[in-house]
Amino acid sequence: MVLNFGHRFPTAIKQIKRCNVLVIGSTGAGKSTLISSMLNLPISDSVTKSISNPPDQKPGLPIAIYDTPGLENNKKQQDRVKEEIAKFIKERKYKEPEDQIHAIWYCVNSQVAREKLIDRGWISSIAKELPVIAVITRASGVEKSWLEPFLRGISEIKQVIPVMALREKTPHYDIKPYGLDSLLFGTEHLLEEIAKTAILNAIKSKADQSLGWCRDGCTKVLAARVLPVPMMPIPLVVATLQTLMLADISKTFGYNLDWKFLSELCAIGIGIDTGIEVELAQILKKLPGVNYDNIQTVHDVLSQFGVMLNGMTATLPFKDQLIDLLQGLDNFNPVSGFPILRCIAAVTTALCTGFLAVAYIETMKKCKQAEYEGKPLPEIKEILKDQMQQLMEVIKIGFGIGSIPAFAS
Repeated sequence: MVLNFGHRFPTAIKQIKRCNVLVIGSTGAGKSTLISSMLNLPISDSVTKSISNPPDQKPGLPIAIYDTPGLENNKKQQDRVKEEIAKFIKERKYKEPEDQIHAIWYCVNSQVAREKLIDRGWISSIAKELPVIAVITRASGVEKSWLEPFLRGISEIKQVIPVMALREKTPHYDIKPYGLDSLLFGTEHLLEEIAKTAILNAIKSKADQSLGWCRDGCTKVLAARVLPVPMMPIPLVVATLQTLMLADISKTFGYNLDWKFLSELCAIGIGIDTGIEVELAQILKKLPGVNYDNIQTVHDVLSQFGVMLNGMTATLPFKDQLIDLLQGLDNFNPVSGFPILRCIAAVTTALCTGFLAVAYIETMKKCKQAEYEGKPLPEIKEILKDQMQQLMEVIKIGFGIGSIPAFAS
């Protein structure tokens, strides 16, 4: 079975390249013995003091297994190991799909006599992050009385698999190794779920990093509009800053696109001929709670815009990104205290820049997902136009503004 691991789900194993398994459990639960038997490696007598990195592997097999320190009875030691495991999983969660931890084998010795020796709460919390398979080690049959049914009753555990990693002979029984193939088979059947989750994690990481470039680009554009550079045309400065922003977002997703193409994307996204800034200015002027007869600041208007967005349905597309964008602009101290009447054009340009960035991040996410899934890359310009139109329709509907013009091809 080891030699065939992944063959039933070739697409999934191609996407993650290998399945990374973290083995956890109490001291003496047989973690190291399980790994050695699974990969046909020499059994070590040394105690595992930290998470094995690099993991144990067998050449040519698309599975890597990380051993971990055992959980001892000492609570302080248990807490330290749990913290180390949680940190290890978290650090790898948003790396490339092949570098993440994909599944947990939770080892429980069949001789465990009491339920309280099984940390059900901890296992349930880990299962929220990764699929957990409970492995009953040294399974001689005694586990069927209560342990196996108990573990199967923990809904967060995906599967419960009894295993005898080494032959065990006593005056009462002689049990040859079994269960290793079942464990691999059960893990293999999680591969499609694993690949899907790993891809989403990797894409989310890149999108989260890209929001930093979104905030950076918006604040620079806002400053350029309010505090223009002498002897440089504002439109040229804004276009340059927007193109640089898209370049940084592209690189975050692993793409190096040429300047001319990125400039074309900016023109498409902002929609030079569509009057988006005019429409956006109308939105800002019609915000409830904003009275332009009084002297209100950029901070006042952006804060109210954020309140309105936050009050919309939680499933609103782009909602979190837009609120994050508004908070970034709102906290831009050199401008936030300026009267809005002086800055309305600058604010609308900065918001349009942010909308472009948010739509472009969504575009890059679709491209990266296609790449990870081994599919042809979609047409970037077409996706960007569609994402930008969707975003503006969301704004239009949310604030009761008339129709937004369609984007030019």
